[in-house]
Formats: sequence, structure tokens, C-alpha cells
Amino acid sequence: MNTQHTKLLVVDDHPLMLDSLAQLAGQALPHATVLRASSYAQARRLVGGAASPDMVLLDPGLPDVSGSLAIQGMVHALGLGSVIVVSASDQMQDQEAAWAAGAHSFISKAADPAVLMAGLQAVAQGQRVLICRQNVVAVPPAHSSASSGLSARQLQVLCAMCAGHSNKVIARQLQIAEKTVKAHLSAIFEKLDVSSRTQAALVARRLCLVNDAPEDNPTAPLPLVSMDD
Repeated sequence: MNTQHTKLLVVDDHPLMLDSLAQLAGQALPHATVLRASSYAQARRLVGGAASPDMVLLDPGLPDVSGSLAIQGMVHALGLGSVIVVSASDQMQDQEAAWAAGAHSFISKAADPAVLMAGLQAVAQGQRVLICRQNVVAVPPAHSSASSGLSARQLQVLCAMCAGHSNKVIARQLQIAEKTVKAHLSAIFEKLDVSSRTQAALVARRLCLVNDAPEDNPTAPLPLVSMDD
């Protein structure tokens, strides 16, 4: 996508959040045209035709059309564009519902602004992103996990493991029990046909399931993975 001519639509029914998201989008993509809509009906009028946006940043909790219906409708109307769900409700079932409805990417409203902006930049460059609570960045399950058979949660655990985090830290980030992390790692090792964390990390990078960036450099790109490889 040519970011010089990108048009992005932000859809949220809360005025303060709408303004904040629009400002962040403008900072992330300074050459883009940022449009705003506070309802599904208003957004729908802006989508479609020659002037349709390339990206829609959508909070599906809208008063007129909400949830999966809002996502599905926007995906259908946008055609080849990217619908990015941004939601305060970011549990696993929310993510899975977004993928099932055809969402391109998912970003938690609990993410840091810098992480959210990096996610928008990645989407504008043709990548798909999943940014969860605690700024855990993982690979959306729809395509990248197809060859590995990993679930969305297993991908989150794998991404955190490849970043060098211990089981205790991963458990805290994902708000799950440490024994659950160990169970996920065992399943990951089996599906990737490896026997250690080092081997799993090597296979994950070879399959483009993760793409690491130095954590001590706040301006470095986040570990977001291109779905085109």
C-alpha cells in the first residue's frame, strides 16, 4: 500500500476515543487522509466507490450495528481494504469472533499508543497484526499459523517465548497460569516437531511466525510479521 496516498477511516461512537484514535492514526501515517465516523451508518456512507478508504479502524461496539455484524458489513463494503478491529474487549473469544467475521487485524485499546501506531504502520505496509493486552504482539492465526497448526493463544505464547520471556513473565503478560504456559509450550513443541525453546524459536522464524526487534530500542519496529511471505 502506498502510504503517501493512504486514506484511513476511524469508527468509534465515543467522541473522546474517536478523536484520540484519529490523532494517533494521523501521527502514525502523517501523509494519510484520516476520516472519522461515529456510527456504522455514517461509516458505511464513507465506504465504497472511488473515494473509499484503504483502511478502517473499527470499534465494533457501535450503537446501530455492533459486533460481528459490524465487522462483516465493513469487510464486505471495503472489498480489498483492511478492516482493523480496535476494541476494549480483547479476550480470546473477541479475537476469534473478529477473525471469523473477516477482520484483517486486531488491536487492543489497552495497548500503548506507540504500539498501536506501529501496528497501523505495519498494516499500511501490507502486514497483518494482532496486538493484545500488555502490548503482546503476535501473529494473527488466519494465515500464518496454517502450516504450523498453532492456535491464536499458542502463537501468543510462542511470540513471547521468542522475545526471551520466561514462563512466569509470559503467564503474567497473558494473564494465565504458569502451568498453562507450560502446557501451551508442550503443544507448540509437538506441532513444530522440536524439543527445546531454541529449536522452536528457530523454526518459528523460518516459518515467519515471529520477526524479532531489539527490545532496548524504543524506535525499532515491533515484531510484526508479513503475511505475504
